[in-house]
Amino acid sequence: MIAFTSQLAHVVSSAYVKTPLAPKHKGFSAGSFKDMTRVARLNEDMWTELFLENDDLLLTQTEALIKNMQEYYDALKNRDEERLRFLLREGREIKEALEE
Repeated sequence: MIAFTSQLAHVVSSAYVKTPLAPKHKGFSAGSFKDMTRVARLNEDMWTELFLENDDLLLTQTEALIKNMQEYYDALKNRDEERLRFLLREGREIKEALEE
């Protein structure tokens, strides 16, 4: 559960701030950017140790995220409006169910 609820978020945040537009975000970002990047400010020595202690479970979660991201990528690349709408609806419905 730690791999999913904490460690994966740190991996995603760290990867997200490495995108080419990150240094140019000022004036264009709002809460979403802050939410996604907050945990990128981390202690790399401590998190390296934590990731490696839990590598098998973190790899499983990372693999699942990559699979999900690939689905969004493919829908966008193919301009598949129906598939993209489905993926977004599915994510919203899962999030809403988690809040119940």
